[in-house]
Amino acid sequence: MLELVDEAGNTIGTAEKLSAHQAPGQLHRAFSVFLFDEQGRLLLQQRALGKYHSPGVWSNTCCGHPYPGESPFAAAARRTHEELGLSPSLLAQAGTVRYNHPDPASGLVEQEFNHLFVGLAQTVVRPDPEEVEDTAFVTPGELAKRHAEVPFSAWFMTVLDAARPAIRELTGDAAGW
Repeated sequence: MLELVDEAGNTIGTAEKLSAHQAPGQLHRAFSVFLFDEQGRLLLQQRALGKYHSPGVWSNTCCGHPYPGESPFAAAARRTHEELGLSPSLLAQAGTVRYNHPDPASGLVEQEFNHLFVGLAQTVVRPDPEEVEDTAFVTPGELAKRHAEVPFSAWFMTVLDAARPAIRELTGDAAGW
């Protein structure tokens, strides 16, 4: 179950996950995590091929939906550990962004009020193969090249751009984000 929200992010009900993503989509709470290593490289994940929504595409470190009543921060930390086998050594709020992104491949719609988080990954990544096909740490230049060559999630650039001020604060100017 997901938390349905109004345009201000206030909870107004719940819905089953798949039904909330069926066109035209229902506005619901989500989160996106961006973790970086000590060199300022972003940890990307390729979504598992078996996922019903956006399988095999590359995306940010972790994303998902809090359980009804669960804080976005707690959900972000929980899912990062479940999907990637790591707990961020630092995890900070980086604002929110609201978007509506249809996924042409599946026909599903991401109608989300998304809570953004940035942090540090300082331990070994141990992905759950049911959730994650592959991972990569990338510089801004490597990300641009990869983004031009392989499919990314429909929401990736929206959440990355919204999180950039917090990313720059975390990684510093030299990292180039």
